[in-house]
Amino acid sequence: MPRISPSALGETTADGVMGHRPELLDAWETLKRALLGPSSTLSAQLKEEVRRTLAQRTGCRSCASLGLPAEGNETPGESLAVAFADAVALDHTAISDAQVTLLGEEFTVAQIFALLLWISFEYAGQMFGCLIGDEPATPEEKNAFAASIGQPGSAP
Repeated sequence: MPRISPSALGETTADGVMGHRPELLDAWETLKRALLGPSSTLSAQLKEEVRRTLAQRTGCRSCASLGLPAEGNETPGESLAVAFADAVALDHTAISDAQVTLLGEEFTVAQIFALLLWISFEYAGQMFGCLIGDEPATPEEKNAFAASIGQPGSAP
């Protein structure tokens, strides 16, 4: 059971807790839709691998239960983004100018901005999940999440 009882709003426990302030839940969901929407400069797969990587470090049991990072990345850009996200999760204060500059070898400035914002958004959401004591996703929640990101759901 989470540390704060969810409201009746939202589809997830974290959404339900945010639902105690509907205007903030709405703003959060609006930002999420913008980050994931058709104007995104990053692939859905890259963003999901970044999310999965962060989830293994933030302490959010729900986020971590939604899938492990792939053992290998499909593209050099995906590999670089995942490594950068992992470095952020390990110690965001240790990120150097050189690490951000290195992103420029695979990404445009707009894509770097999108990546940094995606990492920040996901990290914040996962930290929120950790703080409220969110529990691992149920099989139904795992399947719903998999469907929402366009992957077949076959949760145990």
